Amino acid sequence: MIKCLYCGYECPDTATICPNCGKPIIKIASGNQPTFDDIKKAHLREKAGIKQAETNSQKQVIIAACVLLILALMIYKFV
Repeated sequence: MIKCLYCGYECPDTATICPNCGKPIIKIASGNQPTFDDIKKAHLREKAGIKQAETNSQKQVIIAACVLLILALMIYKFV
């Protein structure tokens, strides 16, 4: 079990993200304390995940707007 450094939850060894708080699990290279490189890598993984989530939500908004526009045009054409 790996302890999440953000919330203290005991996560499975195979986890890359804490199931409790959603933050990345920092794999400790050696010793009991994470190294600067461990924390930096975890931060970069988290940052990349946030960017991916923002990109996905932007795509969903654009698709929803297009669908609404098409529906509005169809209704306008038949009225």
